[in-house]
Amino acid sequence: MHRVSIIGAGAVGTAIGYLLKKSGYLIAGIGSRTAESANKARDFIGDGDASIDLITTARKADIVFLTTSDNAIEEVCNSIASGGGFNTGAIVFHTSGALSSEILVSAKRAGANVASLHPLQSLPDVREAVKNLPGSYFCIEGDEAALSVAREIVKAFDGREITLKVDKKPLYHAGAAVVSNFLVATVGLGLDFHEAAGINRKESLNALMPLIKGTVKNIETLGIPSALTGPIARGDSNIIEDHLKAIPKDRQDLIILYSELGRYTVKVALEKGTLKKDSAEKIISLFDKYQEGLRI
Repeated sequence: MHRVSIIGAGAVGTAIGYLLKKSGYLIAGIGSRTAESANKARDFIGDGDASIDLITTARKADIVFLTTSDNAIEEVCNSIASGGGFNTGAIVFHTSGALSSEILVSAKRAGANVASLHPLQSLPDVREAVKNLPGSYFCIEGDEAALSVAREIVKAFDGREITLKVDKKPLYHAGAAVVSNFLVATVGLGLDFHEAAGINRKESLNALMPLIKGTVKNIETLGIPSALTGPIARGDSNIIEDHLKAIPKDRQDLIILYSELGRYTVKVALEKGTLKKDSAEKIISLFDKYQEGLRI
């Protein structure tokens, strides 16, 4: 039976601890900066010693998860390593999507095997994380001994793995951020347009949710670019210009964002084959015209 310590008692660490316990792993300890957060995570997980002593907590386990914020991972790892917290042969994971396993070099020098294990999932709070993690994809890279354990954990979570070269981690994370974070921002942009049209934001979001869900379902079923619909996909340049004309003069940011997103949508529509080259050029010229007008 693997003994696991969780260092970092936020949503990700707590959810991973909970799911590992459910899968038969022994949770040896939960370490955090504050006793309150460590105790809260321990109570949710239902196992493990809660502590602010990160070195002792790490030393209790043969698998250590560093689930702190990204900017704290390396510092926490160095602190534990310098205090002799990593057992020889231990497996040390971090769960950052942006950072590679190379930032765990101090653990490796201390005799541990290291890897990154990033869930490709949106985890806004611990309860949603517990629901969303099972069945997700996990991006893994690092030492072979650590990857072997990572694959066991992914299997325990009914997940699937993505293996990646270390130097490609930032591009992988950028893609994930665009799909998740920019989707939220883009929906917010749509609400801005509706608010400018006099529609209450809450009512607008309620009205748009079926469209959002339908679009996501189309992406899942048809893929990209086939799921693309709308005026750019159809080449309706008159509709595009109506949109641009209607944007209030005091919301020049909407013109910029609409135009830049539109340019990329033109590329997708050309790939789909529903937008012809001459229509694409006409639409691009409209974006140029209205953005140029902002500089006059």
